[in-house]
Parts: sequence; C-alpha cells; structure tokens
Amino acid sequence: MMVSPSKIKVVFHSNYSRMKTGFGKNMRNVLLALHDDPDIEVIEASNGASFGADLKTPWKSYGTLPSCPSKIAEIGGDSGKMSLASYGYYQIDEIIDDCDADVYVGIEDIWGFGGFGQKKFWNEIPTVIWTTLDSEPIVEEAFEMSKNCDKLFVWASFSEKILKEKGYPNVETLHGAIDYSFFKPLPNKKEIRRSKGLDDCFLMGFVFKNQLRKSAPNLIDAFIKVKERNPEINPKLLLHTNWGETDRGWDIPRYIKEKGLDPKDILATHICTKCEDYVISEHHSEDRDCPSCGSKKSLKQKTSELGLSEEKLNEIYNCMDLYTHPFTSGGQEIPIQEAKAAGLVTLVTEYSCGLDSCYEHQGGIPLKWHEYREITSQFIKASTCPQDICDKVEMFLAMSKQDQIGLAEKGEAYVKENFSIKKMAARLKETILELHSTTEKVKKEKTEVSPVDYWDTVLDKEASDRILLVMPESAGDVFMITSLFPSIKESYPDKDLYFATKKSFFSIVEGNPYVHKVLEFSSSMENLPLMEGAGSQKGYFHLCFLPHIGTQRMLDYLHQGDGDNIMFDIKTENFKNTHVS
Repeated sequence: MMVSPSKIKVVFHSNYSRMKTGFGKNMRNVLLALHDDPDIEVIEASNGASFGADLKTPWKSYGTLPSCPSKIAEIGGDSGKMSLASYGYYQIDEIIDDCDADVYVGIEDIWGFGGFGQKKFWNEIPTVIWTTLDSEPIVEEAFEMSKNCDKLFVWASFSEKILKEKGYPNVETLHGAIDYSFFKPLPNKKEIRRSKGLDDCFLMGFVFKNQLRKSAPNLIDAFIKVKERNPEINPKLLLHTNWGETDRGWDIPRYIKEKGLDPKDILATHICTKCEDYVISEHHSEDRDCPSCGSKKSLKQKTSELGLSEEKLNEIYNCMDLYTHPFTSGGQEIPIQEAKAAGLVTLVTEYSCGLDSCYEHQGGIPLKWHEYREITSQFIKASTCPQDICDKVEMFLAMSKQDQIGLAEKGEAYVKENFSIKKMAARLKETILELHSTTEKVKKEKTEVSPVDYWDTVLDKEASDRILLVMPESAGDVFMITSLFPSIKESYPDKDLYFATKKSFFSIVEGNPYVHKVLEFSSSMENLPLMEGAGSQKGYFHLCFLPHIGTQRMLDYLHQGDGDNIMFDIKTENFKNTHVS
C-alpha cells in the first residue's frame, strides 16, 4: 500500500497484535481501525516478538525483543535487563529512528516504560501513554509519567479520578477497545447449549487468566452455597481458563477435591488442536479423542497458548446464563465487556475497574468485598465475599425474565457506547493530530526539571566513583541498614557511598563516617537503568542498591556487570553500644 508523505507516522507500542492477551487484542483492534486512515500511518512495535521477524501484519511492524548477538550478550542472564528487553527498552530507539516516527503511543503496564523518559526520542516527538492502573495507592510511576508524557490515558475511570484529585490534570479515561462484531447474542444459543450438553442446567461462567488476581476460590465457595440453596436449577460453574498453571495460578482440581465437590459440577473447556472445536465438560488433564473430528488424543485442556477464536469464545459466552467476575483488582478485565456484548448480565466486584462495569446502568450487579493489603506492594486489594456472590445470583434468579433481558440489554448498549473500537480509535486520532499540530508550531517544552539537572545539583565526583544505597523508610529499616555500611566500604574502598532516604530519617544517618552524602529519596532512584545506566545510556552511579524493593515494595533487579561483588556482611560491632527499647 502506498503511504502518503503527508501522513503522520505513529508508532504504537504494545503486546504483539496477534497475541490473545488484553493488550494484544486492544492493539489489533486499534490498528485495524486506523490502518486505512487518510491522516495516520500506523507502525507496530510488538512486545513479545523479535526484532527483524516477519510479523505478518498488513502494516509496517517491528518486534521489540533484541535479535542482535551483541545486545543479547549484553543482557545475558540479568533478570532486570531481561525484563527491560521484554518491554522493548533496548530496541525502541532503533525502531523510532528507522521509521522516522512523528508520534509515539505506548500501551503497556506503567512499569513497562521505566527509563523511557530519558531516551532521546522522548523529548523530540509527542509521547502518549495508554496504561492500566488497577489498585490504590496509585504507583508513583504513574504520577511521574503524567508529568513527563504529553498525554496519559488510563483504562479505568477510578485511576483517572485519583490522579486528578492528586493534582495531575493530564489524564483521561480511554477504555480498551472491544470488537463487538464478534461478541453478540446468538439466535441459535439453545442449539449450541444442547450440542455441548448444557441444556438442562443453570450455567454460571468466568473467563479469566489463571492468576492470583482472579478470585476463583471465592467463586467456587459461592457456587457451593448456590447449589446447596438452589438444587432445583441444577447449577454448574464453567471456569474458562488454564487449569494446569498451578505454579502461577490456582490449583483448581485440588480446591474442588478439598471442598468435596462433584467434579462434574465445575466445568472446563477442552480444545481440539486439529479442528479447533471445543468441549465443555468435567476437567481432564489427559488428552482425549475429539468427538467432532475423531482425531486421536487431540482434545487438550485450554492453556494460555491454546485458545479459541473470537467466534468460538462468543459461543462460550452464549452458553452461559449468568457471567460472574470476582477479582482482586484489574486494569479493565476485558472478558466483562465481552460478556456484556454477548448479552449477559454480569456480576462484578465493586472495586478498581469494576466500577466501570458493575452497576445497573452498565448491565451489572455489584459484588461486595473486604479489603486486604498485598504483602509486597501494600496495594489495596479486594476479597470478594462468597456469600454476597450467592445472594446476587439469587437476586438474578428472582428477577422476571423480562427484567433479566432488560438488564442485559443495558449492558450491550453500554459497551457499544463506551468501549467501541470506533470511539477509542477516534479519540486516539484526535489526540495524535492535536499533539502533532502543536509540535509543528512550537518545540515541545517540559515544565519539570529534568532528572539530569536534578542530579547535577546534588552529586559530586564522577559516576564511576559513586555508589547509591536506597532505603526510603521506615526508621527501623534505616537503622538496621547502617550495619551494612562497613561491609560496603570494604567491598568498594575507592567508592563514595551515597545514602537515600526520606528527610524525616536523615538524623539516623547524618554524621555516619561511612556515608559521603545523604540524599532525599525520590521514586526515580528506583529506576535501576537510569541510576546505573543501560546500553549506551550513562548512569549516575557505579552501582545502585535497592534492598527495600524486596522487603517493602516489589521485586528487585540484578545489577550490571558487577554481580560478584554485591554481597555484604552485617557488622555486629555497630550494635554493641546501641540500646533499643
């Protein structure tokens, strides 16, 4: 296809558009909608695909995983660098330069853009970030990105509300795009159910990735109550997920056994690798013969890699009588919108992105929850109440057929109005045109002091002579970490130790003979590629240690090229004259 030279070249950076993930589906839907636009040339930067691979897309596309041997060798087995590579950190500059991009649109988890603000292209072309924020408190990276990018879109309105209340106006809700041409009520729903052996039951369903955020045990507990109280409806529960990912998700067969449930009541999806048809039945871990095509041992349990087409998935939804989606938090939870578009009333946890889907005008029924805190991040998470799920199922059962249909129709209309591909693509295009027009008239300016300017004001000597140790809080942790100071000095006698913490804890460390300088903590210090450097990017310190990440926040990274010298001994003499009451 010939591309007009006047078209704005836009790099869309997200999951590979052929992947069956939420980001992948959204990428495909948006790019298909904008592919033939007269004003925009779409260019895909695909996380999950290798640079130089033939991605078989109708538009120009690049994989973001490094394929150059030298880059692969540079990453090596470093888990931190491997994580950066998976989000395109090492390849995105080359992609931007190669296609001479006019605008960058990044669509990923917020932490997937770590270090991007320091890249050369970031201050040369307009930048749009479209991200998922699923829990309170909102991560610090989101606040910083709101200041650093030209436009921040979020997938759920609850995160927009929080950001704006904190004084960040540069944010707007833009839901992930749903292709409701695939997801719709089918006129032959009864025939499909009969062919799958589901014509004599009340089928509750849950479509999800088997992971901690999806509250499958809560739903199973609720199902037990529904069955005990309503045996006459012959309730069944379909868990359309990977039942085998017990290392990363719920061991559903074990939970069913522990609860003493009849395995025939909790159903799974099995898919034929030959004809791509499916069977809904009691879960079987072993391969079986396909009843549709007769192929031997071709019927396998659903996995993350073995999924259904959109048309077949729509059939799955149409087999259900009621859709249930209890979760701890979520960026959008696309199956909720797919279920609504397929004509189902949805029971959704009243938290996080669920606030955009759980109310009556949205075709939903809200589920009550109890708060708990995620142990590493301290995020507020929701534990959906099994009793309330049961109560809301019975509320639905007590409704007249007419009222059930009316509520489902509200959901269909709501999805078409608020999650349509056409609407999402139009808003993206509007933003792209506005930003590009502004950039053409005047050079883009950033209102904040850049990290380079900040570091130049607080650091002395060369980066090669500096080590940073970060412990923002609490008083006890700051005190305990001082025991490592002598050991660090022994390991790096020619390096100056900089210690970062919150101002309220300065007095604990000030005057310590091993510390060259105490710095006020900022969230940018947790950006390891920025602190230590990555690739051609020069860092500010020889090494940066983040012990609080593993104890107070999220997973820590390994370090660049100095991995043999990063273990320290606690010097107990530091405690000899210390009394703690």
